[in-house]
Amino acid sequence: MQRVVSESSDYSYSIGNGASYRVFRDPVHDMIQFDELTCAFIDTPQFQRLRYLKQLGTSYFVFLGASHNRLEHSIGTAHLARRLVKRLKKAQPELGITHRDVKCVELAGLCHDLGHGPFSHVFDGHFIPAVKGPRADGTFWCHEEASEMMLDALVKENEIDIPEDWVRFIKDLIRGEPRLSIHHDPPEKRFLFEIVSNKRNGIDVDKWDYLARDCKMIGETCTLVASRLLDSARVIGDLIAYKWKDSQSVMEMFQSRYSLHKRIYNHSAAKGIEYMIVEALIAAEPVYQLSDAIEDPKKYLHITDSILEEIERKIDDPRLEKSQRILRNLRKRLIPCRVEEKCLPSDYVHLNLWKEKLTPEAVAQASAEIIKENQEAEAQILATVIEDIEDEEMTAKDDRTDDFGPLLPPFEGFKKNGSRATSSSDVAPDEHPLSEEEVIIDFSVLHFGMKDKDPLQLVQFYGKHKPDEISYTRLDESGYLRPMRFQEVIVRCFAKDKRKRHQVQAAFRRIMESLPSDLPTNYPTTPTEAPSTPVGTTMVQLPGEASNLQTAKPPRSKATTPFATIPNTFTTLPVPPRSPSSPSRANHKRKKSDYSGLNVKENTPSDDGSRKKVKRGD
Repeated sequence: MQRVVSESSDYSYSIGNGASYRVFRDPVHDMIQFDELTCAFIDTPQFQRLRYLKQLGTSYFVFLGASHNRLEHSIGTAHLARRLVKRLKKAQPELGITHRDVKCVELAGLCHDLGHGPFSHVFDGHFIPAVKGPRADGTFWCHEEASEMMLDALVKENEIDIPEDWVRFIKDLIRGEPRLSIHHDPPEKRFLFEIVSNKRNGIDVDKWDYLARDCKMIGETCTLVASRLLDSARVIGDLIAYKWKDSQSVMEMFQSRYSLHKRIYNHSAAKGIEYMIVEALIAAEPVYQLSDAIEDPKKYLHITDSILEEIERKIDDPRLEKSQRILRNLRKRLIPCRVEEKCLPSDYVHLNLWKEKLTPEAVAQASAEIIKENQEAEAQILATVIEDIEDEEMTAKDDRTDDFGPLLPPFEGFKKNGSRATSSSDVAPDEHPLSEEEVIIDFSVLHFGMKDKDPLQLVQFYGKHKPDEISYTRLDESGYLRPMRFQEVIVRCFAKDKRKRHQVQAAFRRIMESLPSDLPTNYPTTPTEAPSTPVGTTMVQLPGEASNLQTAKPPRSKATTPFATIPNTFTTLPVPPRSPSSPSRANHKRKKSDYSGLNVKENTPSDDGSRKKVKRGD
């Protein structure tokens, strides 16, 4: 074998039959090799565009190591896809896997992310729906459509010699279902559609790579060992099954997916930054017309994460002033502040009501109501305070002479009716009514990979002694320590202006506490005390031991009210400092010391009978 240094940083090798391949050094899979055809796809502008798309999107603003891009993830996915299909071909030659099957599966893994836009799912999940809205049939544009568009442009513009039926097959492998290739003769093998994008149970090489890669880059240890599942895979009945003893590894894979989504991909700061970027892109849409690029591969080629820097560079364009202001706040870490977070089961009967009632418009309205109530209460207290002091002065007026000087001057900073005088310098930030533009309400759905279904119940396994028989695993075969539910909804409220976080939190909680709080009947409540014996475990009586042992019973919760609408203890903000304002009135009559905080001047007689001006509260 002769080694020849290529023009790139990788190496090109030629083998005896004249074929050649290149080797890539990957931090996750180590040495990866690809042949000439695969490298022809890699060495194109359409694929190299993935260098400028962060794999974790806005999570890079939170996690320093999350700087990896979709290019290396795509290469890793192609590597695992080829390994899996070649292993199946070797272990089960009766499947009739051809060279065409191997190459199409590998290229599908390589090209499955070609259609991602700036900051990945921010673009297709938030920006495009906000700008374009749904189609006439109610569906939304998705990045898989752009992947097919960019694949066509990649093959055509770079003159790659590949049959048209291969391209159709690759597109269907990316989608995970036969559509364009459904009439191929002979029919495409059904199990091949489960390798890159598995719609049946979610176990695919795309997931294997991003779980391992994302964990490594953010500095965590991944419990998933892809090589174990890869060696365990076996085709039975045109479906991919796994060894029964690897059921725990499969479950840990789904748990790892949920954990990363909860802690990393949906981190509250990253989520708040997503909304900032979407707002900046929407404001820049009249200038760049980004939404039109999804229909044009030549324009889409240049739509990457670098769009933010491009917006910032055009400092002379007044149309980009709003976008640039948002991005400047992002650079200064002036990001939305999370003020409330609640976790609800996806089968919560009032979930749609929450989505209907918990809106930025409703929060702004609730804030105005709270401010009005506070102002009326304050005005009533101040009016009573002024009336009490005036009564005291009127009572003492008959005993005074004109030599004592004028009586109490009127309160400074307050109107005659007792309300606070309007002064821009005197009004605290939380006394201004909120606008709906200052509030963000986010509903995020998290699950184990198959929405509300138990993913393990969708995976088929086989045993050591019967490798050609598949079955679904039962709890007594795989373990009882499984979640009660596999999907949840995270409800978050953000204040765009951190100074108004108390006001936003109070308004959001007022609406939340007015909503129905009944949860599903089997929704777990927090036990008041832990059991001394594991729940449901019967203690075994040993020989010679007293026969007073009993079966441990689950502890009864003393909570009588479901806690769906109870505020989150851990997001409750401390009481904000307030400027000097009206004193609270606990009793109808007040002592003079009760008004010490008012900082009001009055004339007070001294011990020698003269009258001097003093300042209450000194």
